[in-house]
Amino acid sequence: MMTNQLTVYLNTTKAGILERDGRLLTFSYSADYLALPGASPISRLLPLASTVYGDEAAKAFFSNLLPEGAVLSQVARQVGISQENVFGLLEAIGGDCAGAISVSASDSLPEPTGGYRPIAEQELSAELDKLPSHPFLAGEEGVRLSLAGAQNKLPVFFDGSNYYIPEGASPSSHILKTAIAQLDNSVINETFCMTLAARLGLPVPAAQVVTIGDKQVFMVERYDRKQSASGDIVRLHQEDFCQALGIPPELKYEKEGGPGFGDCFRLVEECSDEPMLDAGNILNWAIFNFIIGNADAHGKNLSFLYNESLVRVAPFYDLISTAVYKRLNNKFAMKMGDQSDARYLPQDTLVKFAVEIGIDIRTVRTAFIRLMDNIETKLTQLAEEYRDRFGDLVILGDIAKVISYRIAKGRELVP
Repeated sequence: MMTNQLTVYLNTTKAGILERDGRLLTFSYSADYLALPGASPISRLLPLASTVYGDEAAKAFFSNLLPEGAVLSQVARQVGISQENVFGLLEAIGGDCAGAISVSASDSLPEPTGGYRPIAEQELSAELDKLPSHPFLAGEEGVRLSLAGAQNKLPVFFDGSNYYIPEGASPSSHILKTAIAQLDNSVINETFCMTLAARLGLPVPAAQVVTIGDKQVFMVERYDRKQSASGDIVRLHQEDFCQALGIPPELKYEKEGGPGFGDCFRLVEECSDEPMLDAGNILNWAIFNFIIGNADAHGKNLSFLYNESLVRVAPFYDLISTAVYKRLNNKFAMKMGDQSDARYLPQDTLVKFAVEIGIDIRTVRTAFIRLMDNIETKLTQLAEEYRDRFGDLVILGDIAKVISYRIAKGRELVP
């Protein structure tokens, strides 16, 4: 019998019902949830109210919980559901999503711990090899994992020594990402850029290269998880900027209707409990992505994290130098001062950028200079550490060349 209702949980609390009527979705909060002291909305665009939210608002939030692109297509094939069927896909893989949201066809409370299945390194290596054809272990008994994005990845629980596959409603603690096909040393590239960001003081989760079987894998701690006093993993709710703005994932790039920098900074001003600090962090994020040559810094790479009633911009992730790969389109995902190509930046680029984001031009210039100076100070040491560990990889020299070129461009903009 086909299910037409899914129960939506915020952690283990029933928040509401996602319902389908043909191809249309609706969402409504439960009366019990609305009556809870301190109840919080699951989305900025789904405020607490005795309202039935229609298809546009419901799909904008819930479709952003699913993977994208080829990964979504393969998940859909694996579970035998159309990739346009947001409801059906969430029913199949929505047990452990980004943030604290999970969905279930059952109206009973999800088990606090559905369990963790130990997985030996050799078996995990084999599963990682199969991710392109078997993403998120979709279709396996008891496994319901989902993450947004177009890259092959696997949520796992890692206790510092051993790996486990979360089952049922059990939350994962880390994300494993395999190398991107046709992009040389993408694992080293992303880990290097994430580590560089950390050393510059940008808020980023801990990331490292791990060896599983015979392959290097990118592993990052989930910032939307924390450990309770009892040692349990607890979900923290999050919402990416496309969700917060009601933009479906297929329109995440600015040129397709997704958010630009102005939209992001206005959203921070409206929603953050520390708007000045968070605006400063996003400014540094924008500059850092410019300097490392990350052209894929779009609205879904920015999120709000809801932690103990505080709304803050979440730590940054998906930091990688795309400019080292000549075959990629390296125009900015979000324009900087009306410009989308780093090769052609007029002298007034930063002035227009400052106006767009609502920050004084002197502050923007100071941030640019400070970050460029700090990167020049720390880049060589970090590159040497990576060469000592991984060998004299071409990718390290390529990243350094991109950064040197972008810093020279940046210096021209801040005379």
